[in-house]
Amino acid sequence: MPRIALSALVFLTAAALLIPSASGSSKRKARTWQVTITNLTPAGSQPLSPPLLVVHSNRADVWSPGTIATHPVAAIAEDANNAPAESALTGYPGVLSVETGAGGPIPPGETHTFTVRTRGGFDRLTVLTMLVNTNDGFTGLDSLHVHGRGSTRSTNAYDAGSERNNEQRAYIPRPCCGNHFVRDPEGALIRMHEGITGRGELDPTVYGWTGPVARIQVSR
Repeated sequence: MPRIALSALVFLTAAALLIPSASGSSKRKARTWQVTITNLTPAGSQPLSPPLLVVHSNRADVWSPGTIATHPVAAIAEDANNAPAESALTGYPGVLSVETGAGGPIPPGETHTFTVRTRGGFDRLTVLTMLVNTNDGFTGLDSLHVHGRGSTRSTNAYDAGSERNNEQRAYIPRPCCGNHFVRDPEGALIRMHEGITGRGELDPTVYGWTGPVARIQVSR
């Protein structure tokens, strides 16, 4: 069965919310997992915003490279604003749980651990967290299949494609700039992030990075 794109949310009816979960899921044991996120960016460069953690089935898809970022995804990538995604995904077909990880932003070099629970066919984990000193940079997991003893992924930075990478302070939130909800729309696809280039007011030697920006471990 094809996955239901998050962009179809506005067309859901009350009847759609009554679609049953994956067959036999009630007979399968729930499991608790630790999700440990380490910020790999250089000191003082890119804090990671409090992550959005979504447990879902293969019927739901939150974000993927090569697609248009929905409004909830763009809200996280541009402003570290998880509220639209929490609202949109709560009760969405194929979604078991959606929450923002406690403990605030994850500074460079630090590690935060969160707890999620899977059950039945709800064994996919999606994570989104903003690289806060960017226009619309983020990292995370795209529908990771959580099974066995878990796994570890080194994740790269992605560009949501929703805002131009002008690197101007007037368009970038805290901690570097403090300008939330100011947009320079782009309308491109989600893709790999090119990094801080120096085209604007951000110094690449301060805010730049190379290689993966996070390590995400999912374990029991």
